[in-house]
Amino acid sequence: MTNRFLIRTLFLYLPINAYIFIRGWQAMPSILIYKLIFTVIFLCLASLFFVAMTGRNKLPLRFLKIIYPIGTTWMAFTMYFFLFFLVTDIIGLFNRRIDFLPEIINLHFRQIQVYGSTVAIAVLLIFGYRKFTHPSINTLNVKINKKAGARRKLRVIEISDIHLGLSIDKKRFSKYVDKINVLQSDIILIAGDLIDNSVRLLNAEHIEAEINRMQAPLGIYMCPGNHDYRGGIDECSAFLKKTKINLLIDNAAYIDNSFWIIGRKDRSLRLRKSVKNLIAECAQSNPIFLLDHQPFHLEEAEEAGIDFQLSGHTHNGQIFPGNLIVNKIYEVGYGYKRKKNLHVYVSSGLGIWGPLFRIGTESEIAVFDIQFD
Repeated sequence: MTNRFLIRTLFLYLPINAYIFIRGWQAMPSILIYKLIFTVIFLCLASLFFVAMTGRNKLPLRFLKIIYPIGTTWMAFTMYFFLFFLVTDIIGLFNRRIDFLPEIINLHFRQIQVYGSTVAIAVLLIFGYRKFTHPSINTLNVKINKKAGARRKLRVIEISDIHLGLSIDKKRFSKYVDKINVLQSDIILIAGDLIDNSVRLLNAEHIEAEINRMQAPLGIYMCPGNHDYRGGIDECSAFLKKTKINLLIDNAAYIDNSFWIIGRKDRSLRLRKSVKNLIAECAQSNPIFLLDHQPFHLEEAEEAGIDFQLSGHTHNGQIFPGNLIVNKIYEVGYGYKRKKNLHVYVSSGLGIWGPLFRIGTESEIAVFDIQFD
């Protein structure tokens, strides 16, 4: 799966980088040594992400933790360079016909295009990094019209898409745990992608110790996401056995004689039970929560009688304009929606995949104060 992902990424990444390289080369002074230095630096930056991904199980972890953030940061630069160059090239094309730009800009168009975009993108990413490192706490009051045994209220924390690994290491995750524990939830639900691509760093840093610091009297429950499978679901399961997390894969758990939690196998797997088959295991007189990583086909949960579906996966696009694309793909790309008796929440994720930036989106811990009636 990872190899297919890398091939698809290369298919887009290489021509875009070629376009950016040409524009950068054109902006360089006509001095050979400058152009050679530019070429070497560019090729190194463009290759670091793929070196890290292909060598994640072999290269030294200290080396990977250096090159992976640099490589993914270059990916963010690449996206914005492409958009900026595309827009300015279109402006330049119109200027050739209409000649509306000042002469000074015409004389130094490539330099202004490349150097100006570099400064603008750098400033944007600085703000994006701050946004990523300061996750928000989003609280929602929800009423479910069912009795939950003797329980009238429930505080649920949903986290998703943490992507523990080279970007979200033990030190960064420890800060997340501190924020989660302050919120004093009854139960913590993880809507997939706890792990990024490999458990290698998690085992080396003993991140299970930080996971086990999370406090929730009724426990921690999780469904797997596509990235949990990429690293190998057996390896993921073996790691989770060292933690307090209860992994639900196409099965259900009855909590405190009050409510049910169903965890679905990820949609990336061809064979998985339908929601109707899963809910057959549950007493439908009790509230039923569904953890399903990818928020496709919400009508299935609605028709089956699920009360609350919690999902993630989308990151709300993570970096603008990704949020605009996500909202076109999914019925709910981010946030809350009610469909008759079904409550749906799609988290933007607490962590990130790849670049350490949030632009036009936010990292979040979702808190639900639920009242049963």
